[in-house]
Amino acid sequence: MTFFTNEFSDQYFKNERSNIKNTKDNIKKIDIIDSDMSSDLSDAQFERVGFLNAIRKNILSIVVFFVCICLIVSTFIIWESLPPKDFPLNDIITIKAGSGLSSIADQLVSEHIIRSALLYKAYSVLLRDGHSVQAGDYLFDAPESALRVAYRTVNGIYDLPKIKVMIPEGAASFDIAKTFAKNMPGFDVKAFLSLAKTNEGYLFPDTYYFVRNTTPDLAISDMTSNFQKRIAPLEQTISLSGRSREDIIKMASIVEKEATSSDDRKIIAGILWKRIDSKYPLQVDPPFYYLLGKDSAHLTVDDLAIDSPYNLYKHTGLPPTAIGNPGIDAITDTLNPTSTDYWYYLSDPKGNMHYAKTYEEHLANKERYVK
Repeated sequence: MTFFTNEFSDQYFKNERSNIKNTKDNIKKIDIIDSDMSSDLSDAQFERVGFLNAIRKNILSIVVFFVCICLIVSTFIIWESLPPKDFPLNDIITIKAGSGLSSIADQLVSEHIIRSALLYKAYSVLLRDGHSVQAGDYLFDAPESALRVAYRTVNGIYDLPKIKVMIPEGAASFDIAKTFAKNMPGFDVKAFLSLAKTNEGYLFPDTYYFVRNTTPDLAISDMTSNFQKRIAPLEQTISLSGRSREDIIKMASIVEKEATSSDDRKIIAGILWKRIDSKYPLQVDPPFYYLLGKDSAHLTVDDLAIDSPYNLYKHTGLPPTAIGNPGIDAITDTLNPTSTDYWYYLSDPKGNMHYAKTYEEHLANKERYVK
C-alpha cells in the first residue's frame, strides 16, 4: 500500500475543496437563472389572463347592454300593441277605398282602435304579402291588439254579421239587384248591373250569406264561383251533347220560365231544340220580360213587333244572352230533352201544359184553355 505524503495530501484536499466550492457556486447560478425565468413566465401569463378577463368583461357589458335594449324595445312594442283603454266596443269602422296606409293608421289611432300608427303600419307591411289594406266596414266587438287589427284589415276580415240573401231560379240580373238592395241597404245596384251584364246566366240562384258591405264584384264572384262548382258534374254531358255550354245556358234560362215540373221542362226543351235545329223561330214570350219587364199576359201587338234580337218571334235562334239565371234542375232538363212529335205548347191559368203537333191543334188548345 502506498501512502500519500503530507504535502501531497494537503494539496489534494485543498483542490477538492476548491472544486466543491465551484460546484456549489454553479448550482446557485443555475437556481438564480431558473428563478428569473420562472418570474418572467409568471408575468407574461398574468398579463395574458388580465387581457382575457378584460375582453370577457367588455363582452359581458355589451351583451348586457343589448339585452337591456331588447327588453326596452320589446316592452315598448308590447305596450304599444295593446288595445287602448278606451277601445270602442261594437263599433263599425269604415275604411274608405283609396285611402293610404298612413291615413288609415291615423284614422285608427284617432278612433282609439290602436295606440301606435307606426306599429300598425309596420305590421301591415309585414303581413300584406302583396295585398293592400282592404276597404270596407269593420266590426270591433272586443279589444284587439295592433297586430290583430293589421291582420284583419290587410285580409279584409270584417267580422260583420252575415245577411241571408235568397236568389230564386230564373231570376234575371235586375231581379237579383233588387234583392240585394232590399236586403243590404247601400248596395251599389248600378255597379252590380254593369258587372252582371256579361255574367247573365252564370249568377247561380241559391241561398247566400253576405256581409252588409259586400261589393258588387264580390257578390258576382261568389255567384259565378258557385255556378262553376254546381255545373262541374255536368261538364261531360255538356261536351257530349254537341251543343256549347253558352247555348245550353241560354236555352235553360228560357225553359226555366216556361214550366215548373221536370217532365214538362224536358218536353219543352225537346220542342225548342227541334225548332233551333230546323231554323224555325222559337216564338216564346219569356225574352220580353228580360227586354221590357212584361210577362205574357201584358204583351201587346206592338211589343211583339219590336225589332230586337230578343224578339224570338221575328228572329230565329237563341237570344244574344241568357234571359235569366237558371237553376241546376233546368240546366239538367235542358241537357236531357224528351223527344216528341210536338211543335207547340201553352200553359193554362192553372199552370197545366197543353201540347200540339200542328199549328191548328195549338190554336184549338188556345181557344179551349186560354180565355
